Amino acid sequence: MQQLQEINYQDARVLTTKQLSAAFDTTDKTVTRNFQRNNERYEIGKHYFALTGEDLKQFKATRQDDATLKFVSTLYLWTEHGAWLHAKSLNNDRAWEAYRMLIDNYYSIAKRHSVLRGPDNMGHALSEQVIYQIESRLDALEEQIKQVTLPAREQKRLRNAVGERVYQLTRKEPGARPALFRALHRSIRERYDVESYRDVKRHQLLDALNFVANWGGEAIETRSKANSG
Repeated sequence: MQQLQEINYQDARVLTTKQLSAAFDTTDKTVTRNFQRNNERYEIGKHYFALTGEDLKQFKATRQDDATLKFVSTLYLWTEHGAWLHAKSLNNDRAWEAYRMLIDNYYSIAKRHSVLRGPDNMGHALSEQVIYQIESRLDALEEQIKQVTLPAREQKRLRNAVGERVYQLTRKEPGARPALFRALHRSIRERYDVESYRDVKRHQLLDALNFVANWGGEAIETRSKANSG
């Protein structure tokens, strides 16, 4: 990884999109696209800063030698938390290794400097560092929990709910059951972007059960594909 030019904003060590994409060996477009796809996970001030107007003008004034900023109308600056989410979006060995190097050689240096400012500030700096580390670990734990899929017992619960709903909808049309089983499983896969109902995330279980309970059968799968042709 090339030596990164240090950028600090609002007492936080940050990276531009170009710096972040270079560190992760990807493109600016990929970083931007991943952010747009998952922007509900990003919190301004925590994961990133978005500079426009006078804030951007002042920032550019401090970096007049950076030609890449000349035509930028909105500048994104990524914190350690934001870099973690980008590494998670890329989710490959190279990205995670780059993230670890950023933590060791870029982001954490700013924290160490804050601790070494002097005895008057040391207690405060240490407290901030501990809080920041705890928050980072909690964020990481929260993201890990969100990726946990259904255990066997809850898979069975969802599978039984599918069966109950299909039987409710086909009391008068039992011949349509195979088509409805396929249709409902397809709807679950599409709704949660998974290959199987087994891959539904555990935190999505209640939503999935509610979805199944209210699934309409899509007009009994268009009258069982027009009575099978």
